[in-house]
Amino acid sequence: MTLITLMSRGVASRRAFDPRSKADRHRSFLPRLATLLCLLALAAPANAQFLYRRVGLAELSQRADIIVQGRVIEARYEGHPDYPHVPTVLVTLQVERMLRGPAEERLSFREYLPGLQGRMGGKRGYLPGQRLLLFLPEPSRYGLSSPLGGEQGRFRIQRDQQGNDLAENDLGNAGLFRDLAPQAARAGVSLSPEQARFAGVRRGPVPLEALVSLVKQFASVARTE
Repeated sequence: MTLITLMSRGVASRRAFDPRSKADRHRSFLPRLATLLCLLALAAPANAQFLYRRVGLAELSQRADIIVQGRVIEARYEGHPDYPHVPTVLVTLQVERMLRGPAEERLSFREYLPGLQGRMGGKRGYLPGQRLLLFLPEPSRYGLSSPLGGEQGRFRIQRDQQGNDLAENDLGNAGLFRDLAPQAARAGVSLSPEQARFAGVRRGPVPLEALVSLVKQFASVARTE
């Protein structure tokens, strides 16, 4: 269900009790609609450019304002505090490792979720107990922030039967390491033999520690906007 549909229903439910003329109601509705459309357009400005293209690990690491590994301790699905019809999720992480960002034990961010997608923890959803590696932009003027590249900037961390932590984004890491070697050369990053092997990974989970070591290297060079 779209935001415009939700707002239209709210207006319709009050129409029978609204003493104003139809023209007056129309004029009052348009500014609110325009405001909400602007809110959606600006919800994650740093993320918008990634909506229709693949993003590699080098770009994620260099563009993100916050790179954090942590465990979800709370995921509160609710309307935006200033715009109740805008569905959001307020996520609080217990920080395990901060690769870029404030040195805090907990980190909270609010993400826009159309139609409250992922309420049960599916793609784009959050559930307490999840371990995640996130690449986030600075919050927008409305306090909203979504992983860069959408599903590409959110990695789930799971432990295999041997006790090793593996990381995989919501696209199955597809395309994540494409052109890794030339990207490293352009950034002036020297890859170890183990890191160079990532270039052959087309999709599927990868060892967390090896991934983090690569992120650290790309994050240490001059950032791109």
